[in-house]
Amino acid sequence: MVNINATFIWQIVNFLILVFILAKFAYKPILNMMEERKNKIASDLEAAEKAKESAGNLKEEYQARVSNAKQEAQVILDNARKTAQAVHDKIIADTKAEQEQVIAAAKDSIELEKKKAMDDIRSQVINLSMIAASKIVEQKLGSEEDKKMAGEIVDALINK
Repeated sequence: MVNINATFIWQIVNFLILVFILAKFAYKPILNMMEERKNKIASDLEAAEKAKESAGNLKEEYQARVSNAKQEAQVILDNARKTAQAVHDKIIADTKAEQEQVIAAAKDSIELEKKKAMDDIRSQVINLSMIAASKIVEQKLGSEEDKKMAGEIVDALINK
């Protein structure tokens, strides 16, 4: 059977004393330390969750600001395009108006030159007609009445 000697009994007594001392003095501090550690881990997890939520809020705020900035940039670009188009249209209108003025002035100038040329041709035709008539009749036509009559004949020939 089992042989129990004194050493074994002292070992059991020492073990029970050790368990009692540990239970009395070490078990509660270890439990307290583990409870503190548990609480610290829980508070750290809670802080991490709050930080994650805060980061999410900051991200949403950042995205909203970026979205607003993009919208403002689009509005600015649209306004710039409208302004550029208005300036372009004004320049085109001013150029067309100036072009029309230049064309009108050129037409007036051409008409004036045409009238001068016609008057000059008329005068030359009258002089040539008078020279031709004087050679045919062999007399010189020089009176104002003769010049008037020759002018009427030339006008009649030109207007036909």
